[in-house]
Amino acid sequence: MGSTVVLIFSVLGIYAAFLTWSLVYEPLTTREWPNSQNRFQKPCIVALVQAVVAAITGLIYMRCKCTKYNAKKLLRDNYRQLFLISLMQSTSAPLATYALQYVDFLTYMLAKSCKLIPILVVSLLVYRTQVPLDKRVVAVVVTLGVLIFNLGSRKSRTQGTDIHIGYLKGFSMLTLSLLLDGFTNATQDNLLKRNRSEGRHIITGAHLMFGLNLCIVIWNILFLIFIDPDQGRSARSMIAMDPEIMLYLFTYAICGALGQIFIFFTLEQYGSLVLVMVTVTRKMFSMILSIVVYGHHVTVMQWIGIMIVFGGISTEAMLKRRSSIKPKAE
Repeated sequence: MGSTVVLIFSVLGIYAAFLTWSLVYEPLTTREWPNSQNRFQKPCIVALVQAVVAAITGLIYMRCKCTKYNAKKLLRDNYRQLFLISLMQSTSAPLATYALQYVDFLTYMLAKSCKLIPILVVSLLVYRTQVPLDKRVVAVVVTLGVLIFNLGSRKSRTQGTDIHIGYLKGFSMLTLSLLLDGFTNATQDNLLKRNRSEGRHIITGAHLMFGLNLCIVIWNILFLIFIDPDQGRSARSMIAMDPEIMLYLFTYAICGALGQIFIFFTLEQYGSLVLVMVTVTRKMFSMILSIVVYGHHVTVMQWIGIMIVFGGISTEAMLKRRSSIKPKAE
């Protein structure tokens, strides 16, 4: 009974944190702010603020768990892998944000829900892992759903060639972002498996939350200093004219940090299968909530595409659950 209550609490925590997170992120990055007359599309600033809050929260979480493997030892032993994973995360997020200049928010959310596809591509091309036929079929179905969703858009049917070129740019950025997400997941798994096989100190979700976010802070600071200092100046200027941006920015960061804690806790206590089911339904509810709250117009064809995508993702989760039950039965 106690375990069930804890699970319900964890699921509600993930839902509350990430549904609020998605509702805040959409106006933060897509609305035109009244005084500056611009969109706050400053991905490195958004990532930096979120990573600072998440790193501090992760450090507190790690100390609350009373682990003997402290932050200094974690960074000393695993700095190469942490910097590599965080570099891919730091590159993926801005690409996805810049894609919002060319695709709408629903397309962005639907595409980012299709994590299975890049993981399969990375597994096949990079790690030469055999992928079961059923997973390949699910990947094709999910891709088909995304295509139907975008073919059903009124914009795509009524606008000219420039819009189609813009959509192509947006999808190229989203595709690259998804591939980087695939590399991130594969490298994280490799880090954890190697850590266990070599009998090292156990790396928990709290360790990953702190270490990765600290490295993301470093990457974004370096980027803002040496590559794109104008982004920092532009962000300061916009916030000075529209101080309300700060409220959205910190709400987004706090929700993201709290959501990460609930995710890592659920992963440690109940495993990846339960977490997959929770995140799949959470993403679906995020899309529906965005449609209801912000009044997005969705055609019948787009609804069909959404149902195909989430049907495919749910099927993949059930197949994963079935494959894990078989060894136990044997």
